[in-house]
Amino acid sequence: MTEPFITRPPHDATMRREGIITGLLGAAVVALFYLVIDLLRGRALITPSVLGQGFILHTQVTPSAVDFGAVVAYTVFHIGAFVAFGLLLAALVRASESSSLARYAVLQVLVAFVVFFYGLLWVGSEVVRGMFSFIGVLAANALAGGVMVTWLWRHHPALRSAMERTPLGANNDARA
Repeated sequence: MTEPFITRPPHDATMRREGIITGLLGAAVVALFYLVIDLLRGRALITPSVLGQGFILHTQVTPSAVDFGAVVAYTVFHIGAFVAFGLLLAALVRASESSSLARYAVLQVLVAFVVFFYGLLWVGSEVVRGMFSFIGVLAANALAGGVMVTWLWRHHPALRSAMERTPLGANNDARA
């Protein structure tokens, strides 16, 4: 007897799709933010070049010249990291439709997202660290987080209803 063809429930595929789109949106926002900063500095693509040199390729960081291999390597890493983060956010948003504690976790994960990247910069070289002000990192990640959360918010009417019924972090049995 053959095994029946088993497919995952459609909501799993939808959640993966939402997570991937969410991550791609966040990655695009941060990439565009730093592209604009780089263009204003007169050195297009220097940010992904330096990050790729320092964190991915582990080569000598040269902030005066763009290393296109480092740009590609960092871009692949950047997109992958944001897609993973988007998948986490999509899963938390799904859980948030029925759990106020999960809604609180979304907020905590977004804060950790900003702190993690800035902490990562401090582990890197002084050249890398010097290119990123705290306010710039905060602005880029806040914009990305805002775009990701807004996209998920618009695609989850059940979350909006749950937020109206139960305040953030309140017991699920509590009624506002």
